[in-house]
Formats: sequence, structure tokens, C-alpha cells
Amino acid sequence: MIPPHYTDRYVDQRYNKALMIVQNLPASSSFQPTKEQKLELYALYKQVSHGSIDTQRPGIFDVVGRAKWDAWKKLEGLNDLEAKHRYVDTLLRSATEVY
Repeated sequence: MIPPHYTDRYVDQRYNKALMIVQNLPASSSFQPTKEQKLELYALYKQVSHGSIDTQRPGIFDVVGRAKWDAWKKLEGLNDLEAKHRYVDTLLRSATEVY
């Protein structure tokens, strides 16, 4: 849940900064989110950028596609501001687990 003192603009700024960090994270970095965290970040990103899922679930042999689809499907109906807030929280949680 977004703290009541957070403005929409502040949530947007935090999300944009977190997104930049994730998108520019080198593979050689000592900080790497776990597979579960990457899946959560992916699903939250899709919810922010596309809204609720509107595609069919991938076939049984597309294991990665199904995992991504399932993660995104769990967020169905979540508004974009809350998804942005959760994205930042997920990134911060994964960073604190490393250090």
C-alpha cells in the first residue's frame, strides 16, 4: 500500500529511477535479483506499461512464457500507481537481501 504522504509524482519519480537501475544493471554486477524477484519485477513492469493482461496463456512447452504470464495475471486489476510502488519496493527488498 502506498503511504498516504507519497504524491503521485513522487511514486512516478521513484519508479522511473528504479526502472533505470534495473534496465542498466550489468550482468557482472554483484547485485542480481533472484529469478523470483526478476519475475515479480517483470510482471509489475508489464502491469504499469500495458495494464491488466489481455493475451492467452502460452503453451505448455513455453515454460518461461507461462511463468511470466502467470506472474502478470496475478496482478490483474492492480492500478499503475500501486504497481509502480510495488516495483520500487521489490527492487529495494532484493537489494537489502544482498547487503
